[in-house]
This record gives sequence, structure tokens and C-alpha cells, in this order.
Amino acid sequence: MADIVRVPLSGLPSAAFQHPLDRAATENLERIPGFQKLVSVFIEYGFERLQYVHNMGESIRVSERQMPKLLGLLREACGVLSVDEPELYVQQGDVNAYTAGHRNPYIVLQTGLIDLFDEDEIMAVLAHELGHIKCGHVLYKQMARLLVPFLAAIPGIGGFVGLGVESAFLIWDRRSELSADRASLLSVQDARVCNVMFMKLAGGTARFANDLNLEEFLSQARRYRDDADEETKLDKVYRFMAGVRATHPFAVERCHALLGFQESPEYQRILGGAYAPVPTAPPQAEEARCARCSALLSPGRPFCSACGTPRPSIAEPTERTTTFQDAKRLVRDQIPNLKIGGFWKK
Repeated sequence: MADIVRVPLSGLPSAAFQHPLDRAATENLERIPGFQKLVSVFIEYGFERLQYVHNMGESIRVSERQMPKLLGLLREACGVLSVDEPELYVQQGDVNAYTAGHRNPYIVLQTGLIDLFDEDEIMAVLAHELGHIKCGHVLYKQMARLLVPFLAAIPGIGGFVGLGVESAFLIWDRRSELSADRASLLSVQDARVCNVMFMKLAGGTARFANDLNLEEFLSQARRYRDDADEETKLDKVYRFMAGVRATHPFAVERCHALLGFQESPEYQRILGGAYAPVPTAPPQAEEARCARCSALLSPGRPFCSACGTPRPSIAEPTERTTTFQDAKRLVRDQIPNLKIGGFWKK
């Protein structure tokens, strides 16, 4: 592990590093008609608990007596980013990692990633996942993985509605990665570590690890972006089609975006402790609580984070029965809200 003196970012708010495209995509997602109902169904039917039980059965939990070096990396990243320590698991698998558990978050590292990455790069991955936790991405990411395919499998109208909601989720999913990548850089505070991480994600192998050339990969990332500036309308369509089904931006795109952040005054201000102000919701007379479970309602969220119940101002009539005409109207109304676009939106 490299000898890097990292600056702890005490009290760092997610708003200080959240990417504008992530913020805009979240707002678009939450404006889709019926979205709050989807959140409520996801929480009520225990999809999250099902995934946790499955993970406990097929993974190894990291502790002070079980792979303690990984626990040390996690704790260092938590300390820098000012995040409460989540549970950490190791699972047989590919070069991958993910976070689940909206109420009690946990991170899963797959063995292919651990074998390919060095300790600094693993810490960057852990910080990326902590970024998802800090930015409040975990619930929606679980919904994208579990609920959307379930919805699409419903005969008849379910497939059509599921396709539209899935498109919105994929756009949000790709853009949420930009914020998490920024958390990686803020944690390891070394752009080279993050760029090597992207390079290995794109095509790294343990066998040829010594032959990887970071400068060539960075040059490739710059060429990819320069080509995007010069391409024709048809080329833009091809580029959009290449990434429309992806849950993450291409590795070279992520590399280029993070380089821009690393070179920005914003990054230096954050390292210096000058965090951007946290956006605040309109003032309320008193703390708002959920009418169903009495949990405190998060400012700016249109639903309860604990049980998914919409706020009173946007709650649907309780006595209304959903009809086929209602379902048709839901599909018709949601289409204008789906702003389908590529990662590099002009």
C-alpha cells in the first residue's frame, strides 16, 4: 500500500461532491407518476431482507478475525469520508463490488476484484461504495436490481410499464456512478489509483498486470472524448445505443470525468475543508413524521425512507381502486418524464 497521507474530511456532506447529472437524474426519477408507490411496494414486501439473507448464506463476513486487512481499508475510507462503518462481505465472483441494505447498508467485494487490485485500489472501490451510501443511492439501486425485472415480468401492462421505469432507472444508475467515483478520489486522494482502477475494470488481467500502461489508457480516454465532440448525428446514435442498456458509464468515460473533477477548484476546496453548502428543503413548522410508521421524513424526499409512504401533500387517495384505464394513464403520463440520453449529454 502506498505511503499516502490522507486528509480526513470531517463532516463531509454528500452535496459537496454529488455530480450535477446525478442530482438531476434523481429528481427526474422521483417525478415519474407512480414512483412513490413502487418504493412503498419494494419496502413493504421485504425485497431488501430477501437479498440480505441470500448474501449471508453465500458470502464471508469480514471482521477483525476474518480478513482484517480488508476491514482496515474499509475503516480508513470511512474515516476520510466521514461515513459510519457498514458491514463488509467477500463473495466468490467476478471483478465486481456492490452495496445493498438501504436501512442497514453492507458492501460486498467479489473475489475476482480482490485478486486483481492492490490495496490502494481496493480502498478506492470501498470508497466508491461508501459514496453510494453517503449519497442515498442504495434504495434505488436495490430497486433497479430486484423490483424492475419483477415488474417487467407481470403479464400485459407490466412489461410496458416496467420497460419505461427501467429506462429511467438505467439513466439514473449510470449518473449515480459519477458521484461515487468522486468519493473514491476524495478518499484515496490520488488520481493515479483511481485511473488504474478504471483501467483494470476495463480490461485488466492478473497475468499481464505488469504490462498495463496507464498513460496509454489516459490517452485512449482523451481520444474517446475528442471523438465525441466531432462525431456526426448518426455516430451519436451509435454511441447512445452502445451504452443505453448499461448500468455504468464506460470505464474511459468515468476516467475522463474524474480527471475533470480532480483538476477543478471544487476538488481542492473540498480537500481544504471548504464544503459546498447543503441544499435545504423549504422550512417546516415542525419536524414532519410519517403518518404510517411515525419515522422522521427526510427533507426533500417525497416519501418516507422507512416504509415508502408518500408525504401527505402527494399521497394518492386511499379509497381509490386502480383500474386498467388508470394503468394506461400511468404509462401515457410517465413517457414525457423519461429523459433518455447518453452519458455525455450536450
